[in-house]
Amino acid sequence: MRSADSERMGGTEGARPVEVRTRFERFPASIKGAFVLRGADGNPHSVRLDSAGVVRIPSGPRKPIPLEDRLLDVAPSRDLFVPFEVAVSELEPSWYVIESSVQVDGGRSWRFAGRPFTVPWLRSDLRRGTIRVGRPVVVGSKRFLVDRLELGPDSASVIWRADLGKRRKEAVPAEGGPGEQASEALIVVDGTVLELLPPNVAGTRSEFRLSPGERRSISYPLHRSAREVAVRVRVSAREQSDPVDVRLP
Repeated sequence: MRSADSERMGGTEGARPVEVRTRFERFPASIKGAFVLRGADGNPHSVRLDSAGVVRIPSGPRKPIPLEDRLLDVAPSRDLFVPFEVAVSELEPSWYVIESSVQVDGGRSWRFAGRPFTVPWLRSDLRRGTIRVGRPVVVGSKRFLVDRLELGPDSASVIWRADLGKRRKEAVPAEGGPGEQASEALIVVDGTVLELLPPNVAGTRSEFRLSPGERRSISYPLHRSAREVAVRVRVSAREQSDPVDVRLP
């Protein structure tokens, strides 16, 4: 059994009139918990839970959570608990979040999502351990150092850093410009890129802490069936490094 207290993340833009936190416990065949609603702007509101579900991230299937269709009076100074239960025994091993959507005062709806969690993989299916790489890569005028791969029970991480070297005065931004993606390191397995996980996954594990200057890109875990593995650093949708081959132990 595993328990978690998930917090609001993401959703539509603008100040939210209500906040929704999701508290739950994991059981072998189900998740039981409650959506905790509270007014966020100092005013009472009439709220309807539009929908809720267990959603694979970063994309994939959604399993609806059954909800009672009723109006709820939400106050700014008190928590209102709406219990839920959903079967998860049929879900494939993967990363998920519990999402909810609430309609406020018969008007706009707001979306909330909790902290990511996993339906675990079989330990025997995955590669584990740390693989040292220590190879520099170049993307345009930017230099990076791919330090290592950390292979865990539910993720594979590339630890990398800006390698300024002789170009010490160059700035390597963490984010790209308009229309560009954040700099990230991709793991390519047998010609296919492993799915990247959202950055907030790093906040769910103490072992994801980094030394100063290090960056971490977190992907889905590496299966034992992998034969050829490489790493690419991408700084935008159109700019990425040549692959750095990784020797598997």
